[in-house]
Amino acid sequence: MSIRALLALVLLPLAPAAAVAQTGPFGLPTVPYSADSRISADGQTMTARIHADGPRERREVKGGEMAHTMVIDHQTKKAIMLVEEQKVAMEVDMGAAGAGAEPDDMKWKTEALGSETVGGIATTKHRIDGQGSDGERVAGHVWLTADKIPLKSELDVTEEGRTMRVVQELVNLKVGPVDPALFAVPAGYQRMQMPMGGPGVPPSRL
Repeated sequence: MSIRALLALVLLPLAPAAAVAQTGPFGLPTVPYSADSRISADGQTMTARIHADGPRERREVKGGEMAHTMVIDHQTKKAIMLVEEQKVAMEVDMGAAGAGAEPDDMKWKTEALGSETVGGIATTKHRIDGQGSDGERVAGHVWLTADKIPLKSELDVTEEGRTMRVVQELVNLKVGPVDPALFAVPAGYQRMQMPMGGPGVPPSRL
């Protein structure tokens, strides 16, 4: 699979739904953590190891053609996709790459529905409904821990008249310090820039 094709598949569940679950109307988690994640969207399913600390998040997808690591900064809305096999670090502007409206560009309605236990962890279930200025809509439910970790989310995302169901759940959650080196580009990787045209346009070397 080419890097551009892989990037197109990666961006599909990452934004806006996964970004909404991570930041959305509730803000960032208040503690660093690591967990295993399963995301299903538009017929595609990815499992990943997640490390998060404040606005920084690392998603490690292992196995198959979709294997990659994505390092995301939710504050700057930038991401770097690391492809180990090719030793490439692809820099992506999440908005310019066709990732949809950012969470802070949307107007939100939220409602706390009560306490629920997910995988043995206490959470509060919230109903959310976000409307973007471009007509985009994100609606569904998010289960947050007391530290605002999105343990589970079930979201319907509407863009350009098409609605997609995106489901994410975290397991093996561990709250605690995360090594800052996990958010850096490893030595020996060639850095490339994804152009404004998105995944369909050839990337440029930096």
